[in-house]
Amino acid sequence: MRALLRPLSTHTVFSPIETIVTVFVLATLAYFHILSGIKHSSFFEASHPPSLRPAYARLTNGEWVAVTRDDWAEAWKRAGDGVEALELQQIVFSLDDKARTAAPLDASAVAQHLVSELPSVSGKAYPSICHYAGSNASSVACFTSVSEPGTSTSLTLSFQPGTREDWVAALRREKTLYVDGVKYEVDVGKRQESIGEMKSSKWVAYALSALVLRFWELAKKADSLDILVVLTGYILMHVTFLRLFLSSRALGSNFWLSTGIFSSAIISFLFTLPLCRSLDIPLDPIALTEALPFLVCTVGFDKPLRLARAVMAHPHMLKPQEDGRMKPSGEVILEALDRVGNVILRDYALEIAVLFVGVNSRVGGLKEFCAVAAVALAMDCVMTFTLYTAVLTVMVEVRRIKKVREMTRSRTSSITAVTANGTAVRGALSRSASKTNLAENQNNEPKNLRERVSNSVIGVKGALLKDTPKMEEVENPMARLKLLLIASFLTLHILNFCTTLTPATTNARHQRHPLRSAQETVPAPRVDITSPAIASVLANLAVSEQAQTGEPIELVVKFAPPVYVHATPTAPVSPRASNAGTGEAIENFMSSWSSLVGDPVVSKWIVALLAVSVALNGYLLKGIAAGSGLAAVRAVRTQGVRFRSRARSFKVSEEPEESHAPAPVMVMASAAPAVAVPDPAPVREPESASAPAVPPPSSVLSRPLNLETVDRKLQERLPIRSPAPVEPRTPETPEAPQMEVRSLAECVEIFENGPRPVSVALQMLNDEEVILLAQTGKIAAYALEKLLGDLERAVRIRRALISRASRTKTLENSLIPMKDYDYSRVMGACCENVIGYMPLPLGIAGPLKIDGLMYPIPMATAEGTLVASASRGCKALNAGGGVTTVLTYDGMTRGPAIDFPSVVRAAEAMAYIESEEGYETIKEAFESTSRFAKLLKIKCALAGRTLFVRFATRTGDAMGMNMISKATEKALEVLGHEFPEMVVLCLSGNYCTDKKPAAINWIEGRGKSIVAEAVIPGKVVKSVLKTTVESLCNVNTKKNLVGSAMAGSVGGFNAHAANILTAIFLATGQDPAQNVESSNCMTLMEPTNNGEDLLMTVSMPCIEVGTVGGGTILAPQQAVLELLGVKGAHPTNPGQNAQQLARIIAAAVMAGELSLLAALAAGHLVRAHLAHNRSQLNTPMPSRPQTPGPEEAETSHVDRLPAVQAKPYNVEAN
Repeated sequence: MRALLRPLSTHTVFSPIETIVTVFVLATLAYFHILSGIKHSSFFEASHPPSLRPAYARLTNGEWVAVTRDDWAEAWKRAGDGVEALELQQIVFSLDDKARTAAPLDASAVAQHLVSELPSVSGKAYPSICHYAGSNASSVACFTSVSEPGTSTSLTLSFQPGTREDWVAALRREKTLYVDGVKYEVDVGKRQESIGEMKSSKWVAYALSALVLRFWELAKKADSLDILVVLTGYILMHVTFLRLFLSSRALGSNFWLSTGIFSSAIISFLFTLPLCRSLDIPLDPIALTEALPFLVCTVGFDKPLRLARAVMAHPHMLKPQEDGRMKPSGEVILEALDRVGNVILRDYALEIAVLFVGVNSRVGGLKEFCAVAAVALAMDCVMTFTLYTAVLTVMVEVRRIKKVREMTRSRTSSITAVTANGTAVRGALSRSASKTNLAENQNNEPKNLRERVSNSVIGVKGALLKDTPKMEEVENPMARLKLLLIASFLTLHILNFCTTLTPATTNARHQRHPLRSAQETVPAPRVDITSPAIASVLANLAVSEQAQTGEPIELVVKFAPPVYVHATPTAPVSPRASNAGTGEAIENFMSSWSSLVGDPVVSKWIVALLAVSVALNGYLLKGIAAGSGLAAVRAVRTQGVRFRSRARSFKVSEEPEESHAPAPVMVMASAAPAVAVPDPAPVREPESASAPAVPPPSSVLSRPLNLETVDRKLQERLPIRSPAPVEPRTPETPEAPQMEVRSLAECVEIFENGPRPVSVALQMLNDEEVILLAQTGKIAAYALEKLLGDLERAVRIRRALISRASRTKTLENSLIPMKDYDYSRVMGACCENVIGYMPLPLGIAGPLKIDGLMYPIPMATAEGTLVASASRGCKALNAGGGVTTVLTYDGMTRGPAIDFPSVVRAAEAMAYIESEEGYETIKEAFESTSRFAKLLKIKCALAGRTLFVRFATRTGDAMGMNMISKATEKALEVLGHEFPEMVVLCLSGNYCTDKKPAAINWIEGRGKSIVAEAVIPGKVVKSVLKTTVESLCNVNTKKNLVGSAMAGSVGGFNAHAANILTAIFLATGQDPAQNVESSNCMTLMEPTNNGEDLLMTVSMPCIEVGTVGGGTILAPQQAVLELLGVKGAHPTNPGQNAQQLARIIAAAVMAGELSLLAALAAGHLVRAHLAHNRSQLNTPMPSRPQTPGPEEAETSHVDRLPAVQAKPYNVEAN
């Protein structure tokens, strides 16, 4: 089966429009086939005789009164006893529909012809059998009555009893009469139209009314259980439709996806009905009406939705590939089919196999339903792999157009690329930007009340797209549930436990309670003698009789059903009659087309198809006009031009290169505003060359993107000369020599058809030629390292690209260093789009004695006096014997947020996690992901239906965020087995908490928790710190404790712990953003030894550091770690190096705290900053002369300090 459907799908996804049109044409033909079947179905035949019955009336005392047939027969027998009997025959003449615009029809001429020229079958003339008013004398004219001329007129003739039928038979035998240029065709009598003869919407209304009436008659006599079953089926059918809409919305489509799926199902049903007729499967309208909801539930929409989920989850649906090109939408659909197609086919095969059991069950009614359902499933399978795949292809293209439009609108008129000679070119649309835009779009919260209400009622649009792995892994249980329902349905029928409204039971009920018995057959209606036309004839008859006799007379009249005659005026034959054939053919064609379009269903199909076609073509044309059509997705992505394929060669001018002036590369992007192209940069030519001067190019205005024109203009401007690549240089760097740059065509040829791998071909191009390829979209800027192979060259070229695309154009020649750096450690680990590296001054404070060992304190900072101040603190701490540290806790945390359907289930999950059994299960799964991940504890918190779980684990010598994230995912997977209804909202629910201030980190700890202690002798406080123990304790209490409490600080009970910690973080390759929680610190001071010495402690509960991974892989940072003796992982005790680094940081923070608080207590802070942080070299010249200061006092103060003593500092730490 798959071998047959896969080629069909391959054709449809690459020709979606043709497939959709073809299927809709075939569906229209199937619709006509169904119409033919409906119109010729015996189900809609008339339930009563089509003809009218004669009416009988008596004239008594001048009034006509209805009587019975027996009264008229009695009057006929008693003729001559003062009662006369007669028969009246009405002949109705009506103009043909095509002759309605002609002159009104006058029946006088044809009446005269009938009375005088038409004898009865027995040969009697009309005057011999007619009725004479008042008497039978031949001197009195026969009673006749002719109505007024018009589109319909009538002639009423009178007959003696028993003679009318003989004359009417002669009239019907005549069939056609020609009188005064009018053709009269006799009808056998007006009869009720069959549904096959009805036109326009009349037959639809008749069919619906007949269906509803018969269904109502059956429902009145049906059992309550049957009605309940059918009602339940209809409710389930509407629930299926609602689920289709909600699932489509969750996939990001409010209307089109559900409409495409529903249209595919409708068309498959249209194909099912003719196929059932050809297979001789009985179809009964009542049975179909009753079985329709069960048929909808059986077929369902879960398989198209599964395919849609696979398509939406495809990694390259909206994102480019590694080479920067968008994967064709047809390939996206085919790869999704390869992923889920076998599962879909399996479900179809299982359901059809179960239905075949019902087909062979020989249970009345069940066999027919299962046969129809099996055929419907087979057709739905074919439509899913043909029409539906084509619709998905169009939807993918439309979504890509929308995405490109959004990104195009988000970009302003800023120039993102400039050629070497200054010409503006639109830059490439990087994959990182598209990822950022997608993330922003997905994380947008509803902004107004309407969006919030709709999200809460019908779900968040695109909810399933936000968690792609989950969307792929979770299997919809509806398929298995459907199989169980079908199997139960078959079992119940076979065991006769329940019988739904199938054809067999319908026929049984019809036999028990027929719609109408022979005795209850509705008789044909009689001629209405009260109608105006007949009442007028009877009145004339009464007046005529009274005029002849002069006294009231009693008449008994039999008014027979009318005979209908169609009148068609015939035009005289003229010489132009030979030309009438063409006009008549055109008129017939237009009439038939009008009747076809007038069909209520066909007309709606035509309007719907035209609307869809106009909307789709308009949308695609807009996209192409904006430079973002199906064929221009890549062009918009690069904002450049489309180059021809390899099969189409470039036509290069054979003129000598010296005859060409330097020509700028110009790209006209449709989305860009009017931009004036700058003058090209001057190019040095040999003095002997005398090329004519070429005026600078004029302004180029933005026009709609014409790819062929751009290609041609680029070829006309070849070859291209531009300056040689510019290296970052200092003022002493000599000018680089100019080199010739080959034409764009030559560069493209070398790039595409040169030696392989691509890096070898690019070695044949100089830097400026590679820049040209990147600016024109042939090479993505982010992929330079991968394509070139030379990392430093890639950084140099990227600098040039970004510089020429910027407003200032200074980066290319800036002093940002880029040489002599190991970029191989950076790529894929630390940074992207690298343009160099940023050096920071690295200073050493100390050394500081920590737990009996001396450690230098490395600090990377640009803040003056920071290192000097820390050094002064180290000196004071060393004088007291150094710093003693203890590790109180070591555990990195991750706190995911999990949603449950109710608080009860959330509480059960919380209890399970905290139970011994649950904890051991989760711990086993957690620790299975890494040999260093050791789960310490789990802390849970419940907020409504959301459960927050805080995992704490040892991570060895790594900081551990990636390690614990991987382990947390595994633990949540195991927890999901116990609670399958839970939904993981996010892996980090801010209950960790990472890179944000949080009380839970301050209380529970995160990373390494260190407490450091030191005793500083009082004499050192006075000699080194220039203050007293009492002053230090007072400042610390009032500033760090009371002041921070007044400010409502969390973890900020310190002077400037973040200063020291961040400087060490930068020097050792830690994550600088984690200084938010890592710098949580409480500094305490108290006098000891009877108030003579100072006891100082520093408590830091969440220092998040590591010695492996992250920035610690960079060579300079590794060298600093090696200086401290903590480089890499500890060989025997995992985690010891990271713990020692945390101890060093806590001790260094203590040194910085001690020095700053001493400066504040002594009032030296501002003076130290002016001396150490405002050097004359870096301070701008003042605008007026300085006021002389007390230099003698300043000098004397400095002389009193020891040679190695640092000044107080750091005004920003207050």
